[in-house]
Amino acid sequence: MKLFILLFLQFLFFLNLNANEINLNDPFYKLGWKNLENPEISRIQIPNANASIEIIKSEIYLNTKQDIKNFEEYLYNQEYNIDDIDEKLIISDNEQYYKIEAKYYDEGYITTDRFKNFKSSDLLETINKNKSESIDKFSWALEPTISENMISTYGYKVKWKDGDITYWYYGNILGRNGYVELKMVLFGDESDGDDFFNYYGDLINQISSTVEFNDQYKYSDFTQDDYLSSYTLTNIIDGSWGEGTATDLTNIIANCLITTEALKKAGIAESDYPRFAGKVINFYISDVRNEIIDLSIDDEVNVISGMYGIEDKQNFQKLNISHNNPNTFDLSYTNIIEVVGDKKTDKSKYEYKNKLVIKDGIPKLMFAKIDQTGLSFNKWNLTLGCKSEDFTEEEIASAKFVKSKSISGMDPKKLEEIIKKLKERSE
Repeated sequence: MKLFILLFLQFLFFLNLNANEINLNDPFYKLGWKNLENPEISRIQIPNANASIEIIKSEIYLNTKQDIKNFEEYLYNQEYNIDDIDEKLIISDNEQYYKIEAKYYDEGYITTDRFKNFKSSDLLETINKNKSESIDKFSWALEPTISENMISTYGYKVKWKDGDITYWYYGNILGRNGYVELKMVLFGDESDGDDFFNYYGDLINQISSTVEFNDQYKYSDFTQDDYLSSYTLTNIIDGSWGEGTATDLTNIIANCLITTEALKKAGIAESDYPRFAGKVINFYISDVRNEIIDLSIDDEVNVISGMYGIEDKQNFQKLNISHNNPNTFDLSYTNIIEVVGDKKTDKSKYEYKNKLVIKDGIPKLMFAKIDQTGLSFNKWNLTLGCKSEDFTEEEIASAKFVKSKSISGMDPKKLEEIIKKLKERSE
C-alpha cells in the first residue's frame, strides 16, 4: 500500500520526470547512500531505538555518523565535528522529493491520556506564543492525531517574516522507554493547495506506520516499575516540554528566597540568620509523576523544605484549583523527619506541612509550617517569596537585611561593595 501510494502520487506530481534518470556522478549520490544501486525492500534498525523502519525500493538512506556528517557538510556548506553529529537515520527518495530524519529520544514512557483534553487550536495558540522573532506565524498543515498503535502525526506550516514558507511534518512513534521522531522539512509557497497537503500528509502517515519497536520495547510492554516521562504527548507537539507557556503545564520550577525578615517573623533565633538568609530553595515539580523535589545546592535549606536530597521527593496534593484557570492552585505536601543526636536517646522529630501558591503556572509564595518535638518543642511558620526565574545578586543581598536596614535608597557604590563582599564570601 505504501509503495502504491508513493508511486501514484509521485506520478501525479512529477509527471515530467523519469525516475530512472539518476546521475550517479552527482555529488549528492556520492555521500554513502545505501540502497541506491540494486535497490530492494528492506527493514533497517533505527540507531539506539530498539526499533526498525521499512525502506522501499525508491528510498535510499544514511545510517552512520560519518555519512551523516558528510551529508550535512554538503547540505550546509560548512564543516562539523563528528562528535556533534547525532545518532540518527536519514531517508530520502532517490529523486530527492523528500528527506526524513529518524531519531530516537530516550525520554521514558510518554503518557497520552491528557492529549484528549485539548483542541488543536489550543496547541497552535501555544506554538505561536512561543515562536521565534523571525517567524510570522504557525498554522496546521496536518492537525495532530494519535492512532491505536500509538503513532502521532502532525505538520506545521511556517510562515517566516522574510516571506518564505516551510513545512515541518512529524511522526512520533511511542515505545516503552521513549519515542522515535520522524521529521520532514519542505519548502513551499502560498500557492500550495490540497494536493500538496494530501501528498505529504499521506507520506508522513505511511512512513510512520512502518516503524516497529522490538518485542519488550513496545508501548504496550510498559510496567509500573518503568521510567515515567515528565513530558506528555501534548508537551512534545507544542514544543513547550510542559514548562512556562504550555498547553499542558506539567513541569514547574520554583525558586523560593529565604529572607532575614521571614526568619524574624517566624521567630527563628537571630544566631541562625546567617545560616539561612539569602539562600534559595530550588524545587522541581512534576505534575505527571505527582512529585515535588528539592534540588537546592545548599543542604542547609533542607531544614525548611523538609526534603533531604532527590531521593526524599514527596507526592503532593492540588488544592483550591481555580475554576477559570487550572494552572492556578495551591500545592501541598507533608513529611516527617526524625533526627538522632550524639546519644541514641537524643531524638527530635520534625513534621512539615508546606504549601506553594501557584498562579497561572507561576510560583508566587511558599508557606512552611514546621513542628519540632522531642528534646525541645518549637513551631515555625515561614512565608517566602517564590518565582520561576533565578534571583538576582541584588535580591539575594537584600534578603540578608531586615527592613530596618533595607538597602533600598542606598548609595549605589555602597551597594556594589556589599554585593561584592557577599559574593566573595559565598565563593
